[in-house]
Amino acid sequence: MLARRQILQISTLALLLGGFLGCGNMPKLGGVKTTPIGDVKNSWQKYSTVYLKGQVGRQAPFIGSGAYELEDPTGTVWVLTRDDLPSSGDTVLLKGQVKYQSIPIAGKELGEVYIEAQKQLERVSSQEP
Repeated sequence: MLARRQILQISTLALLLGGFLGCGNMPKLGGVKTTPIGDVKNSWQKYSTVYLKGQVGRQAPFIGSGAYELEDPTGTVWVLTRDDLPSSGDTVLLKGQVKYQSIPIAGKELGEVYIEAQKQLERVSSQEP
């Protein structure tokens, strides 16, 4: 009886450790596992909600919303938001929903993956010392 209990505990521990180690390619920030932008762009179908961290590049303000380009070492993606746009050069951590806009032109699919921001979790201004 005791041996079965120990085996169950060890098996449970092994599964938990395997799960943690299996996510080793995802950088952590403030306890949140972020997904590399390149992974989202290359395999967007397998993601619905992601946590991304990157540096803000170009911006596109709209009435009532806006968009900005987020970059990490693996790539760039546009982020649509209803919040105030972060400044170019700021570092942002966000939770967002992965979206795809189909753009068929002359029989070719030129669609684009983008992120609809759900919540900005952290923002570090590039102006801070």
